[in-house]
Amino acid sequence: MKTAFYLYSVVHNKLDTASSRIRGDWLIKYWQDAEPIHFGRNYDAIIYQKVYEVRHAKVFKGVKILDVCDPDWLQTKEPFVEMIKEVDAVTCPTENLKRVMEQWVDKPVIVIPDRHDLEYFREKKIHNGRAKEVCWFGYSHNSSPLKSARKYLTENDLAISIIADQPVILSEQEAGINVHERFTKWNLDTVNKEIIKSDFVIMPGSKAPAHHFKSNNKTIHAHLLNMPVATSVEELERYIDPKNRIEDAGKNLKIAEEQYDVKKSVKEFKELIERLSEQNRVSHK
Repeated sequence: MKTAFYLYSVVHNKLDTASSRIRGDWLIKYWQDAEPIHFGRNYDAIIYQKVYEVRHAKVFKGVKILDVCDPDWLQTKEPFVEMIKEVDAVTCPTENLKRVMEQWVDKPVIVIPDRHDLEYFREKKIHNGRAKEVCWFGYSHNSSPLKSARKYLTENDLAISIIADQPVILSEQEAGINVHERFTKWNLDTVNKEIIKSDFVIMPGSKAPAHHFKSNNKTIHAHLLNMPVATSVEELERYIDPKNRIEDAGKNLKIAEEQYDVKKSVKEFKELIERLSEQNRVSHK
C-alpha cells in the first residue's frame, strides 16, 4: 500500500528534527512503498507525524494515522482534538503517552517505540582507563536536569561535553561550580564521533511534566554507540571504573541492536495500516 508521511520537519521547515528523523525519515528509508508526502499523488494511507492538518485529513479518503511523540494537547488542544476525530488510529512511542490518551481518545492508540537506523551507528566506543569526561546531548531547552549533576561532576573530578543546538545558559550559582565544560554544536554527521570522545553519557532525571512522556531514544542512541548511560549519582560513580563501563555497555548494545532496529517499526506500521484498511472496507460495506 502506498503510504505518505506528512512530516513535522517539513511543515515547520526544521530539517534536522529528531522526531521526524526517528519516526519518519528512517522508516521511509526501509519502506519501499513509503515516501514524504507529495501533494497531488494518490496514497492508500497517510501518517501525520506530529502534524495537525485537520482540513487535509477531512478530505483524504484512505487510512489516516496520527503519530504523536509529545503531549502536544498541552499546547495545541483544539487542533489536537479535532485531528483525533479525523484519523483511524493514533500511534505513540511510550506506554505513558498511550495511557493518558486512551482516557479521552475514542480511537485505537498503539505504541510503536522510537527505533533507530542501525547503519547510522557505525562508531563504537572502546573503553579504557578511569573516566575523565561525561557527555550530555540533546536540545538545550531540555538541559535543566544538568543543574543537579554539576556538583557531583566536580566531586568526582569529571569534565562534561555538551552537544546541543546552542550553549546551555547557566545561572550565577551554577557557573560558580567549577566544572570543565566544552560545547559542540549538534550536527547529525558528527554527533556520534563527538559522543564517543567522552567516557559515558549522563541523563539526569527531570521533574518537568513533559519528561514523563519522553521516550528512551537518547538512551538507545548512546547504547548503540557502546556508551553506558548514568541516570543517578550511583551510576555516575559506578561508570568511573572502566570495567563497569565495558560490562554494562556490552549488554546494552546487544539489547539495543536486537530490539530497536527501525525495520521493526516499519513492520508494525505496515501491519497496522493493513488492519485499519480491512476495518474500513468492512465498515463501508
